[in-house]
Amino acid sequence: MNYSPRYGRFRALLRKVREEAGLSQVVLAEKLGKPQTFVSKSELGERRIDFLETLDYCAACGLPIGRFIERVDAKAPSEQQVKRAKRKSPRKMDGEGRLSR
Repeated sequence: MNYSPRYGRFRALLRKVREEAGLSQVVLAEKLGKPQTFVSKSELGERRIDFLETLDYCAACGLPIGRFIERVDAKAPSEQQVKRAKRKSPRKMDGEGRLSR
C-alpha cells in the first residue's frame, strides 16, 4: 500500500520499538494474542494499525505510549524544513502587465 511518509516513519518506529525490546514478531504476537502475520503486516504497511492496537503494541514492548508519541513527533520534519519549489508559469508579462509569449 502507498501511505504517507509520516505513516512510513510510524511503521518503522513500530519495528524499532519491537527490536529494542528484544522481541521477535512471533513473541510479540503471542503477547498480543494475535497471529504473527498481524505484527508483520502492521510493520510492512499491508495492514493499518489503529490507536488502541498501538497502545497494546507499546505495552507489550514495555514502552509507555507517551514516549512512543514523542519519538514519532521527533522524527517528523518541521514545516519550515519542507519547502516546495515555486511553480514557474509559462506565461510572461511585460512591464505594463500584458501577457506576452
